[in-house]
Amino acid sequence: MRMTYLWLLQLVTGVLILVLIGISLILTHIPVILGFFGVDTAELISSGSVADRANPGIWAGLAVFLVAIILYHALSGLRNTLVELVPSVNKMRIITWIIIVSGIILLMGITYVPVILLSS
Repeated sequence: MRMTYLWLLQLVTGVLILVLIGISLILTHIPVILGFFGVDTAELISSGSVADRANPGIWAGLAVFLVAIILYHALSGLRNTLVELVPSVNKMRIITWIIIVSGIILLMGITYVPVILLSS
């Protein structure tokens, strides 16, 4: 039953990755997208408009959230693949803990940069 929830979380994170990256790409390139459809983008690329859309706290929070989701999705997939290759329960536990610890270390290292940049 536990594996069912982990698999469901794997699927949900895959969908969230697609949605969040799509939103990020649209918001980042909105002047180009609107210019393609013939909308005047002079106001959209003014410094005030860009500053309003680029609130650093929101972007850093979304970036950290997106990285956490991607990291979980990738490491969960790696764990599932390795567990299928190794039939031993003891080795499965070792693999699981190695992936959990390395995921925590990676997440701490990746989120360190936005936190430091925002605090300065």
